[in-house]
Amino acid sequence: MSDELRNTTARVVKRALDFFRVIAFIALLAWPIFAIAASIGHASNSDTWGVDISVFSSIKIDLENTMGSVASPSGVRDPKIDGKAMLNIDTSSLSAFYVFVVLTEIGGIVGLYILLQLRTVFAALANGDNFAKGNAELIRRVGIVATTWALIGPILQFLGGRMILQEYALGISGIELAPAFELSGLAIFTSVSMLVLAGVLREATDIHETQQLTI
Repeated sequence: MSDELRNTTARVVKRALDFFRVIAFIALLAWPIFAIAASIGHASNSDTWGVDISVFSSIKIDLENTMGSVASPSGVRDPKIDGKAMLNIDTSSLSAFYVFVVLTEIGGIVGLYILLQLRTVFAALANGDNFAKGNAELIRRVGIVATTWALIGPILQFLGGRMILQEYALGISGIELAPAFELSGLAIFTSVSMLVLAGVLREATDIHETQQLTI
């Protein structure tokens, strides 16, 4: 890839990151305002108030005990089914809604931080500074934050899901909901790869600087 094409590609990526940066800032500022507005709506109309929240849940279904509607399930060896899914729950619980708001805001802040670091990296590449000394450190920060979030995020998601589901009574025989915990191997691999990439880029930058001094 020629230098001009590489710089042009970097400029395109930087502009895209600029766009998403603005959207992310707006979303992070608007989300608490929405939460406050929702709280006011709950105070003034608590009987009919409700809002959709997402909960990563473990779902267990016993077909033989689901309200007696399935007497003898056919086509399956085991009438018990279980799995994990992101459920959208229309809750009237204000505390459950607050937990969802906080978890979403934390995830958004982490994502915005990573976006800002990457934007700085691509800004340097767009200017033709392929061996900017700070790029390796920025990518290392992204790797650290991404790895930390890949490990801590599922824990917060599980604890938040437990708090939310405690406020939610399904009341259907044979169906059980519980908070789910799941680590993303792809997320961990990608974030650790960023740390490796940062080390390689740091060595390449040192070699480049040494060559420049020699010349």
